[in-house]
Order: sequence, then structure tokens, then C-alpha cells
Amino acid sequence: MLRILALTLSLLFSGYSYASCYGNGIQYAPPIYVDLSDKLSDKTPVWEGSFYTQYSGSFSCSTSSSEFGYTRILSTDSTKATILGFNSGKYWIRAEITNDIANKKLSGWGSHSASELNQPMNIRFSLVSKTGTSIPGDTVSLKDVMFVTDLSGMSLLEIILWPAKQLVKILTWLLNGFNWPYDQRDMYGQPMTIKYAPKMTTCTFDNAGLAVKLPTLGISQITQGAQNGLTPFTLNFSCQNRQSGGTADRDINMFLSSNNLLASDNTVLIDKSPEAAKGIGIRLVKTASPNNPVTLSLSSVAPGAATSLFHVGTGNALDAQFSIGMAAYYYPYSPTTMSSGGINTSAMLNIIYK
Repeated sequence: MLRILALTLSLLFSGYSYASCYGNGIQYAPPIYVDLSDKLSDKTPVWEGSFYTQYSGSFSCSTSSSEFGYTRILSTDSTKATILGFNSGKYWIRAEITNDIANKKLSGWGSHSASELNQPMNIRFSLVSKTGTSIPGDTVSLKDVMFVTDLSGMSLLEIILWPAKQLVKILTWLLNGFNWPYDQRDMYGQPMTIKYAPKMTTCTFDNAGLAVKLPTLGISQITQGAQNGLTPFTLNFSCQNRQSGGTADRDINMFLSSNNLLASDNTVLIDKSPEAAKGIGIRLVKTASPNNPVTLSLSSVAPGAATSLFHVGTGNALDAQFSIGMAAYYYPYSPTTMSSGGINTSAMLNIIYK
């Protein structure tokens, strides 16, 4: 009878867990910062980095042997993938810890340094087309990407249920704004801040503010021949953040716009001031096609029928510096009403990226 009672008591006590090191609540390491802006692009859609957890502080264990498990919140399992949509879903990036991390065993009673629990993490970041959690800006702070749980003294039932429990927690984390549902065994968490502000190809108009002065001509000179007062000039450009091989990572188009266009002809720039010459305007041409007047747009954002001064498609070659040869000349759009005076007009160069 005594043996049966002892056996029954033993089974009852073995059903209770006894964790030997937890008890101070979740402690957070300093966040790891990673800037993916110059690491991910259409040409290089995957980047993997090596990191190390930064757990700090101390904890105390009440047994001579303790065991700790690690949960990779950035899972490689597609059913619980972490996918972040930077700039309100413009760029979708998946993050996943790819290396297996074995449980950690520590020996010794009393105080231990949290640094004894630090582990390496290989994290793969990938540009993907799938959607996930939209991020309003270019930076997201994940409160935890991998945390430590005290596994010491777990009951058989807890050990069996632990993997399923962690799966439920990961799904909760993804659906709850990256807030992990910790329990009393969870000890240390590793935050991470991720930034993605891709450095796209851009071109700069190097001689912006350029003033082109045409020669002074009489009315009779302007009406004789074509392209009178022809004055050449050059538009200079430099381009940054080209892809390897000197290519553009997006479509680039350049055109001219103006609010000083002849109402009936968008190739003619005029001076609308009262003292300006009447019946005479200015036309522009590219030196590569001198017989085709440049058409300008009334809009600085929509080219419409405007002449493209320069265009390069995504993935095509783009020089770091280049120039566009241009020329301006007088154009008598109404010879019968011409009057003398000055002509002061302007146009704006627009660079459109897609």
C-alpha cells in the first residue's frame, strides 16, 4: 500500500513544471540596426547578413543545470512569414532567420551573465511580390526577432506542446503589430530596427538657371531666311546611383514646359509683357535634329505631346555625365503684326522618373 501511494505521489509531482532561471520578466537587448537601402534592388533582390544577439544583464538559476530554447520569430516557414511593406506597401521585404539555433545548456547555481545566451543569427532579406504588414514610412522597429525561453524543469506535457505554442505565438505576433505574447518562461528578447529607403537612380541638371542670349536683330532680318539669330547652348547632366554596369534602375524622361507658350503653337515661346516685341517668338531645337522644333508642355508633370529631350528605360545604359546640344532662334509667328521690342521668356526642364 505504501509503494502504491509513493508511486501515485511521484506521478502527481512530475506533472508540475519547475523552471529554474526565469522570474524577472522579459528583458530586451539593445536593438540591432540594419539599413537595406543600398543592399536590395531589382538587380540584387536578396541580401543576407550575419548578426549576433546582444542580450545583457544577469539572471539567477536555482539548479546546477539549466536549459534554454530560442524562438526565431523571423521564420523561414512561408505560412508564418514576416513580410514588411515599406512606404505604405510600395516595397515588400521578407525577413527570415535562416540558421538553426540549438538549445543552450548552462551549468552552475546562482548568477549568470545574459551574454552567455547570445547566439549568431543569419538573416535573409528578400524583395518579394507578396503582401504582409504595411509600414507607413521607410523604417520599422521590431520589438523582438528572436527570444530566449527557460526550458528547465518543463513537464512532459509542456515539452510536447511547446512547438505548437510557439507557432500560435508567431501568428499572433504577425497579426498584432509585432507585439509578442510573452509568458512567464520568456526571458530575453532581441529587437531590430530595419530601414529601407532605396537609393534610386537620379539625374541632376548641372547648369540649371542657364540664360541664353540671342543677338539683336532688326525686323527685316528676322523675316528673311529661317532660324535667324540661331544661338547654340548645352544642357549638362550628371546621374547618381546607377546600377552595376552603368544602367538605370528606372525609366527616366526629360522634357520642357512653360507658361509662356503661344496659344496656337506649343513650339513657340513668347513674351507676354506689354512692352515686348509682338508677332515674334522663340523656338528651340535639338542640335541632333535641327529641323524639328521642340514642343513644350504647359504642365511640369505631364509631358503630353512634348518632345522628349532624353529618355532611358529601366535596365538600359546611362552615362554618369552627359550633355544635350540645343539651339534657340527667332520665329516670326505673325509677320504682318510684328513690332520691335525685347523678348524675355523662359522654360523649365523637367525630369520624370517611373
